[in-house]
Amino acid sequence: MSQPYNQQGIPTGKTIQGDGFSDIRKMFRHVVANWYLFVIFVPLALGGVWVYHRYTVPVYKASITMIFKVDQERSLSQQVLTEGFGLSPELRNFENQSFIIRSHAMVLRAVNRLDFGVAYYSKGRFKDTELYGRTPFVVEFDSLHPQLLNTDFELSVLPGGKTELSVKTEGGRLHVFHGAQDAGYSGPIDFSAEARLGQRIEHPCFSFVIKAAESNGGIASGNYYFRFKSHSEIASELRSSLSVSPYREGSSIIFISATGVQPQKLIRFLNTFSEELIENNLERKNDMANRSLTFIQRQLEQVAETLKITQQKLMDFRRDNRYMMPSDVSSKLSDEFFGMEKQKRSLELSLAYFDEIRRRLVSGNLEESDFLLPAFSTEPAALIQQFVREHLTLLNEARVIAQQAGENNPYLVELNQKIELSGQSLILSIDQQMESIRMQMRELKQTEAQLNAEIGNLPELERDYLAMERTHKLNDAIYTFLLQKSSETQIAKASNTPDNEVLDPAYINGVVSPSKKSNYTRGLLLGFAIPVLIIGLRELFNTRIRSRDDVRSMFRELPIIGEILRSKEGSDNVVLKAATSEVTESFRSLRARLKYMMAGKDGCIITVSSTNTGDGKTFCAVNLASVLAISGKKTVLVGFDLRKPRLSEIFGLINISGLSSYLIAQSELDEITFETDVKNLYIIPGGHIPPNPSELISSPSTQTLFETLRTKYDVIIVDTPPVGLVSDGRLLMEMADCNLYIVRAGVTDKEHFAVTMSNLFDDKIKGLAVVMNDVQIAGRNYGYYSSGY
Repeated sequence: MSQPYNQQGIPTGKTIQGDGFSDIRKMFRHVVANWYLFVIFVPLALGGVWVYHRYTVPVYKASITMIFKVDQERSLSQQVLTEGFGLSPELRNFENQSFIIRSHAMVLRAVNRLDFGVAYYSKGRFKDTELYGRTPFVVEFDSLHPQLLNTDFELSVLPGGKTELSVKTEGGRLHVFHGAQDAGYSGPIDFSAEARLGQRIEHPCFSFVIKAAESNGGIASGNYYFRFKSHSEIASELRSSLSVSPYREGSSIIFISATGVQPQKLIRFLNTFSEELIENNLERKNDMANRSLTFIQRQLEQVAETLKITQQKLMDFRRDNRYMMPSDVSSKLSDEFFGMEKQKRSLELSLAYFDEIRRRLVSGNLEESDFLLPAFSTEPAALIQQFVREHLTLLNEARVIAQQAGENNPYLVELNQKIELSGQSLILSIDQQMESIRMQMRELKQTEAQLNAEIGNLPELERDYLAMERTHKLNDAIYTFLLQKSSETQIAKASNTPDNEVLDPAYINGVVSPSKKSNYTRGLLLGFAIPVLIIGLRELFNTRIRSRDDVRSMFRELPIIGEILRSKEGSDNVVLKAATSEVTESFRSLRARLKYMMAGKDGCIITVSSTNTGDGKTFCAVNLASVLAISGKKTVLVGFDLRKPRLSEIFGLINISGLSSYLIAQSELDEITFETDVKNLYIIPGGHIPPNPSELISSPSTQTLFETLRTKYDVIIVDTPPVGLVSDGRLLMEMADCNLYIVRAGVTDKEHFAVTMSNLFDDKIKGLAVVMNDVQIAGRNYGYYSSGY
């Protein structure tokens, strides 16, 4: 905010809001002034990131690319029943494949083939490293003996091929790897032993042998430890790190990825895991074929025995009755009756099958194998085939999702509703199909009655022969049918190929955590943010005026006519003691600006005041008077700070009368005016401290004094009391031509200054100007003879 002036040069007391650019420039200057903070914190932040990466175990990501083939036109016939993961293309979508791939059972199959049961570690000063593939030793454990899980076995290498093993725990879980059985919990264990390589170490809670790795003659010196982990725990950890993503939406190419701290371990796991996916797919495709072959084989054995018996009866009948060939009429009737019996048999099987399917649907026990029987009798109606396919697809999909996502999965609830609707549709279709079969069977009964009447007209011998021949032909037809189906199933099984294929073997994608690029970026930002935060907080909680920008932010229109640099001379009269110093040069600059304010004025009165003691008011008054006197101006310095007079001390005047004596008419003006070592400079010290300084200053003697001094001197410098503490200075300011307000950088309080200055504006004090004192400006060179000029 700023303070505008009226046409007479008097501040109006109204404030003006500063623009945003000035705030930005101010902040930029603060940043430049505190450059050392950035030099400190940026390297510290980047160094911290380097240390973090140096001693943090990196997490790697490994991936493998596979393709899952889908035949969209494949129907749910006998061939579909020998398929693998799913029974329809719907089940082969990406979400379901993800559930299947990430199943615990599938991961466990891969882990069971790997040597992940023992994890090896090398101890470091700041971090431990997991070893795999390059372990200096191996642990061969007894899979039938309980092993202590998730406990560190410390191993130290001793001279002479010996090792020292120690383990200490409050208790842990015991596990038998053979059969993957838990064996309870151990109590507290504090065990240590020395053993040679290859010597068995036995304990009720563990049993193993430590051997040197085949590639090493012995164990390299160092500190190691290992721990046992159950395959189920390992599978859970790997499963949690598994992710499945498609090449693109709708694509059958997928990426299977896993993360971990051991890259070689990840690669081996993914390669083994892909082999298990392919093997499992082929096993499931062959499983239905094997079940079908078992069913066919049982039927073949039964039919073969029946066929053998009927054939023997037929031969015995011919031999005993000397019967060679039936007549043409009996042969025709036999063929017709056989066809009718075959059709009837097929309808009976279908009716029994549909009745069983309906019963299982109602009870909720329909299984994949229930669709097996019609494949060896007759094909069901197309509509029922479609409903069975959809229903079995939904059942398998619900089973997979329930295993992986739990019973409360929202998608599973929706899926169960679909299953209920599908079951109702299937029951309705089965009822219609069963009614159609019953109608066909009624028609067949009428045909059977007609054929039986015609057969009844044949001779008895021929009738008996036809009966045995019909039974033999029916069994022979069934046997031939089963042989054909057995051959087809074996061919289908032999031609089975997995639907999964590895396109790219496992490879390491890189380090996923910690990320050097992002962490160094964050570190760099943090290195810049901390200094900015420090500067901002320092500025936020700063109550002192630090620079001219602080003054301008409060009173923009208030002129700042000078900046006095910090003095290092140790003297109050720097102008006299160090004429070529930077501080003296800053007073010369102030003198040059004051000439414009004093132009046309004889006996110009200039007051020097401040907010509080310690702002350098008297210091500035002494040196300003000195630099004006040196320039040829006859100058008198008047010490009106009657409460703390310092001019006598500065100029070496002791126990003398001063201004206070003059104001009470005890001394004449000439008696209290003293020459100094500076040509043209005179001083009137304050003298003894009076009991009533305010009354003396406001007395008519003060006005008389100024009128007299105006006639005798070119410039009158008045060292006033601090206007922020007492009102004496305001009385003197009203009599002055120019009022200099000293603001000391880093000392003057902002709020006190603002209140004091506002009061001066309200009093309509004219000729106000600010002089910044004790300013530190790096890189600025002053003085005619200073370095850098």
